[in-house]
Amino acid sequence: MKSKIQFVICLAVLAGLFSLDSDACTTFSLKDRNKQPLFGRNFDFPAGQGQIHINQRNRQKTSMIAAPEKPFTWTSRYGSISFNQNGREFPYGGMNEAGLVIEQMMHESADSQYPPQDDRHGLEELQWIQYQLDVSASVADVIASDRAVRISFTSVAPLHFLAADANGDVAAIEYINGQMVVHAGQDLKYPVLANDTYDASLAIKASLDAAGGNGHPDRFARAAGMVEAFNPNSGPALEYAFDILKNVSQGGTQWSIVYDLKKKAIFYRTRTNSRIRRITMDMFDFSCAAAGLFADIEADDCAAADFKTSTYESNLKLIGDVWSSVEFLKALPQEMRIAWAKFPATTTCSKK
Repeated sequence: MKSKIQFVICLAVLAGLFSLDSDACTTFSLKDRNKQPLFGRNFDFPAGQGQIHINQRNRQKTSMIAAPEKPFTWTSRYGSISFNQNGREFPYGGMNEAGLVIEQMMHESADSQYPPQDDRHGLEELQWIQYQLDVSASVADVIASDRAVRISFTSVAPLHFLAADANGDVAAIEYINGQMVVHAGQDLKYPVLANDTYDASLAIKASLDAAGGNGHPDRFARAAGMVEAFNPNSGPALEYAFDILKNVSQGGTQWSIVYDLKKKAIFYRTRTNSRIRRITMDMFDFSCAAAGLFADIEADDCAAADFKTSTYESNLKLIGDVWSSVEFLKALPQEMRIAWAKFPATTTCSKK
């Protein structure tokens, strides 16, 4: 019964979570004058409440999934910092200790389809992100994981992903007609992703370029044009990254985040707090014995002392605040909020 309730929560939350066409996100990667990678991300959604979570390494976790999928267990190899709205363990994106960043966007394509059931383990969409932050050190690791792990066909939200690592590798990862489709290396002309399929976005940009349409509202085209035009010797790459995010910002942009993958630093600002704040990996203890911490994304300070121990109560408050402020989530019953908030308590420190 518990697993069925959890699955209903997944369906109800995620079906609503990504149902508004007007909520659009944009991601990109660029390199500074020292060829060190940065990663930018705008999050667009009706609600801006959120938490920054410090996720521990060496933590044993079991997938939250519904039949006919079979739960499986893994142990996190890396600590990570993630950005969450649905409580701990279900992030929208983040960065791990190895310098891997992965972020999701709505995939607005009729061909967006997750794989059918097979011998691989299935994960729901947001838990797949945490899984990658837990076990993958590079973009190559994320791609290779498709041999053993897939996003479950029982998932609701059609997502695609931009991933980047500290070595400078970047990949757009999509599920099209039941297959993982990857654009990387020479096949990734622009390290950018918005909401359309990558190939369709390339075609739109090519058409706009031919027509001289630099002012077109297409976010992929604008971001790709700015990444392509970036001169690393003309000024700080961090400032330029935030300029790109400002240029492609929508009316519903809630968070703008820039990751420095080599320095393991994260810079962010929010719709209600435009001051750019900074956190770094070396601020935190990621050992499993340490407390799992979180901070309000709107907090004006971001010192380690501002992070508090994550609890069932803090999870429940976040979920309640977000769901209660989004029209299509208000009707979800309290039992669902409680079950979602309790899930992190099922993870334990590995004895190995």
